[in-house]
Amino acid sequence: MDPVIIGPLIAGGALALIIAFKVLLSGRKKDPGPQKKVRLLIHSINDDRCTGCDACVTVCPTDVLELQKNKSRVARFGDCIQCEQCANVCPTTALVMHHEGTEPPPLLVPDLDDYYQSNATPGLYLLGEAAGKPLVKNAVNLGRAAIEHALRSGLRPGALSGMNSPQLTCYDVIIVGSGPAGLSAALSCVQRKLSYVVVEKDAFVASTIARYPKGKKVMAEPYDVRCVGLLPVWDSTKEQAIGEWNRILSEVELNLKMKEVVEDIKRDQASFVIKTDKGTYRAQRVLVAIGTRGKPRRLNVPGEDLDFVQPLLDDPDKYTGRTILVVGGGDSAVEAAIALSAPELRNKVLLSYRGKAFNRVKAKNRQDLDLAEQQKRVLVLFGSNVAEFNRQGATLKLADGRMRPVPLQNAFVLIGGDPPVKWLESIGVRYVQKPHSYQRGATDQLVERLLGRQPENNRPGQAVSTELSSFFQAPAMPSLVGDRPVMAQRRERKEATIMVPKEAFLLHLPEKLKLDAEAQKVSDLRR
Repeated sequence: MDPVIIGPLIAGGALALIIAFKVLLSGRKKDPGPQKKVRLLIHSINDDRCTGCDACVTVCPTDVLELQKNKSRVARFGDCIQCEQCANVCPTTALVMHHEGTEPPPLLVPDLDDYYQSNATPGLYLLGEAAGKPLVKNAVNLGRAAIEHALRSGLRPGALSGMNSPQLTCYDVIIVGSGPAGLSAALSCVQRKLSYVVVEKDAFVASTIARYPKGKKVMAEPYDVRCVGLLPVWDSTKEQAIGEWNRILSEVELNLKMKEVVEDIKRDQASFVIKTDKGTYRAQRVLVAIGTRGKPRRLNVPGEDLDFVQPLLDDPDKYTGRTILVVGGGDSAVEAAIALSAPELRNKVLLSYRGKAFNRVKAKNRQDLDLAEQQKRVLVLFGSNVAEFNRQGATLKLADGRMRPVPLQNAFVLIGGDPPVKWLESIGVRYVQKPHSYQRGATDQLVERLLGRQPENNRPGQAVSTELSSFFQAPAMPSLVGDRPVMAQRRERKEATIMVPKEAFLLHLPEKLKLDAEAQKVSDLRR
C-alpha cells in the first residue's frame, strides 16, 4: 500500500487510542466513589430548664433562634452555621447541640426524690435553680412544698428545744438562702408555727433580683404553672416587685441572719449540725436554696465584712460622686469599673488587680477601660493587693511594696465564685446523669398533692397583719398515704401578693460573631 496513505492512518489510530485512554482516566478521576455524609449538629432544648433569658437568641450570628412563649425555639435551621455559640452561652444547659442521629449529651442533676429531698441524705432539701428547676414561681412553690412534706415525713415541732445552749441554737428548720424559695419556705414555717432561721450570705434578701438593672421586667414564669406558695408572684418591674416584697416581709418580721455564710452541714443521727462563719446551729430539717452562682470568693483580709464592701454590683446608677474601689482582674471587675466611672456619675474609681496585665478580659472591655483611664475616670493599680478594709476605706499594698491608705465610700470585691456543685456534694447531695430530655413535674401540682387545691397567689397589694390571722391561715394538714393525701376540710386563705422573675444568668453577652468566609449554612451543606 502506498506509504502516503499508510502513515496518516497509523498516526490517526495512535491518536485515537491516546484520546480514548485519557477519557477513560479522566472518567475514573471524576468518580469520587461513595460520598461521606455530612454529620450536622442539631439543637436539643429542654423546656423545663429554659428560662427565656434570650442569651442564645442574642448570640446567634444568623438569627436561627427566637423566643416563642418565652422558650427558645429553632426557627430557621437552614441558616445555622454550626458555630455552637448558642449552646456555649446557655446558662442552664437547656440548649445543647449534638450530631444528627446521636443522643444529646446527658444532664448532671442532683439525685432528689419527688419532693426535692436528697436521696443520699434524707431531711436535706435542695430547691429552685440549684435543683434544676429554675424560675421564681417554681421556687416559691417548692419552698412551700418542702415544708409541708417535712411535716408529713417525721418533722416534730419543738423536738430539739431541750438541746438549746449559749453555744448551740436549735431550730425545727434551717433555710440557707433568702431568694424566692427560701422566703417562701420561711413564710410556710411561720404559718405552721415551726421554729426556723434564714441564713443569707448577702447584705439583703433576694439579692439576685434586687441587683437587676433598673426597670428590668420580672416575669411570673412559667406561665402554665400557678403560684400556690405563700410569696406572691406577678409580672412587674424590679422596683415594684422588690417594694412589695419588702413590705410583706417587714410586716411578717421573718427571722433572718444576714451576711452569714454557711460553711458546712452534717447529718448527726436524726438531725443536722450547721456551721457558719459566725456560729453553730442544729435543726431537724435543712432547706438549701442558694441558686447556681456559687459562693463568692473572699480576700480574707480584716474588715471584709464591713457594710460598704460588697461581692456583687447591683445598680451602678445608685453610686454618684463617690470614691469607689473595685478589686479583680476579670470581665466582671472591669465591667463594674467602667459602669461606675460613667461621666454622669462623677465617681472616682480605683481598679486594683494583683496581676501585671488583664489576660482574661474581652477586647471590647479592654478598649472601654483604656478610654476611661485616658479620661482619668479610672485609675488601674496593677500588682496591688488589699491589706485591709476599715471605716475610713482601705489600705492597699502597691506593686513597689508601699502601703497606701485610700479613703473610700464603697468597695466591690469581684474575684469570682466557687460553683456550688462540690459544696453540695460535700454536704450530702449526690449527682447523677439523666437524659437531656429529663424533666420534673409541675411545681403547683406538687404543692396540691400535699394540700389539695389552693388559690393562686398572684396579686399585689393584699394587707398582711403581723399576727398572720388571715393571710397565713393554715389549711388543715392531710395525712399522706404514699403520695396521695386524704383531704380535710379547711378555710380558704385570702390571696396575697408578690413577684418573681427568672434569674439573671448572663449579664454580659458576647458580641455578635463575625462570620468566617469559610462558614457554611446548613442549607448549603445539605445541597
